[in-house]
Amino acid sequence: MLHVLAAEVSSNAKIAIAIGLIVFIVLFFKLIVGFIKFCFRHPFIFIILLICGGLGFGFNFLLGGIIVIAALVGGVVFWLLNEFNQ
Repeated sequence: MLHVLAAEVSSNAKIAIAIGLIVFIVLFFKLIVGFIKFCFRHPFIFIILLICGGLGFGFNFLLGGIIVIAALVGGVVFWLLNEFNQ
């Protein structure tokens, strides 16, 4: 099924999807590195957030923001390549 979907997608759509994935991967690794730095710089706040459950909420909230940004970038690339007009 995936091969059929890949065959039907135009090259401009593949470019837009690839750019969206690249943006997501870069921002995801920046989020991971930022969380590790935060944990080492502020151990007391880290322990409080870990005990109260705020650390997982914060990570998921920021991860959701990254997904939205990646989707918006992919949509803008779709728009710039006139993929919506076909």
